[in-house]
Amino acid sequence: MVVAFAFALISSDFPISTAPNYTGYPSVCYANDQFYVFWIDQRYLPLRSLFGARVTTDGTVLDPDGRELYTDSAGYSCDAAFDGTNLLAVTRNHC
Repeated sequence: MVVAFAFALISSDFPISTAPNYTGYPSVCYANDQFYVFWIDQRYLPLRSLFGARVTTDGTVLDPDGRELYTDSAGYSCDAAFDGTNLLAVTRNHC
């Protein structure tokens, strides 16, 4: 289960995804007044996927259980960045 860290504006941890199978390697990016949370997800075993969800500053998860961004052989990590205009989420192909 992907669980958000208690951000300064939110008083407690809360689930972002409760989908079955392993989820991990989260990466969080703040852009456009909301958080973007990305993680590696194995709900489609044996494939690994990159999933993402938007979370408001009050802790409302706009994409419960996330949105599938890439499925094939996502690696064991992901990262995200925002340059003021563009949001980029990346994962290493697991080969």
